[in-house]
Amino acid sequence: MHRYTRWSTFREVALWIAAAPVLAPMYFVITTALRTPGETTGSPFAPPARPTAGNFSRAWGQAGGDTVSFGQALLNSTLATVTVVVLLVAAGAPAGYALARRGSRLSSLIFGLFTLALILPIQLGLIPLYVFMVETGLAGTLAGLVLVYTGLQMPLAVFLYTGFFRALPTAYEEAALVDGASPIRIFTQIALPLVRPVTAAVAVLTGLFVWNDFFIAVVFVGDTDRATLPVAVYSFVGQFSTDWPLLLAGATIALVPVLLLYAFIQRSVTQGFTSTLRG
Repeated sequence: MHRYTRWSTFREVALWIAAAPVLAPMYFVITTALRTPGETTGSPFAPPARPTAGNFSRAWGQAGGDTVSFGQALLNSTLATVTVVVLLVAAGAPAGYALARRGSRLSSLIFGLFTLALILPIQLGLIPLYVFMVETGLAGTLAGLVLVYTGLQMPLAVFLYTGFFRALPTAYEEAALVDGASPIRIFTQIALPLVRPVTAAVAVLTGLFVWNDFFIAVVFVGDTDRATLPVAVYSFVGQFSTDWPLLLAGATIALVPVLLLYAFIQRSVTQGFTSTLRG
C-alpha cells in the first residue's frame, strides 16, 4: 500500500502552500542572522554565502547597551510573563465563574464592560496611566509593568472564562451543593478542573502578548535595568543605520524559548483552542 494517495498528496501540497507565508519570514530571519554584515545587500532569500554563528554571541553580549544585559532582559521577560499569566488565571477564572453563574443585570453590565474593554486601545488612557505610575513610584519597575499587563489582559481572560463557564452544565455543581459543599469548594474542585482547556488558551494568548510586547515595555520601563527582551533587541536599531544580522540574531534568540515551550505543550495548546472554539 502506497503512503500517498492522490488526495493525500494534494492535501499535503496545499498545506505546505498555506504554510509558506508563515515559514518565509522565519527563513528570512534565520538566514539573515547567519550572514556577515557585508552580505545584507544581496537577495534576502538567498542562503548566506559564508554562514556564521558569531552574530548570536555578539547579540547576547551587546543587547541592551549599558543599561541591561541580554540575560537580565530574558529574566525580566520570563518573570513578567509568568507572573501575569498566574495573576490572570487566579483572578480571571473566579470572576468569569461569578459572572456566568449570576444572572443579574449587574452581572450582565459588568460583563458588557469587560467586553467593551477588549476593543478600547491602550493609547486612550496611556497618559493618565503613565502619570499614575510615576506618582506611585511604579514607573520603571517590574511590578508596575506586571500591573499594567494584568490590567490590559484581564478583559480577555474574563471574557473567555465567562463564555466557557456559561457553556458548562450545572448538574455537577448542583449535586455538590446538595451534598453540602461550599461555593469555594465547588469552584476549585469541580468547575475549575473542567475549564483546563480555556486556561491553556488564556495562558498562551496572554503569555505571547506579554513576551512579544514592545510598546508597553518601552513606555513604562524604557531604558532601565528592568527592560524586557523586545526593548533589549531594539537597542540594535541605530539612528542612521542598523546591523540587520545582529538585530535578527537577537530576535532569533528571543524566539527560542517560545518554540521550546510550545514543543512541550503543543497538545494542550491545541486542545485548549479547540475546546474554546467549541465552547
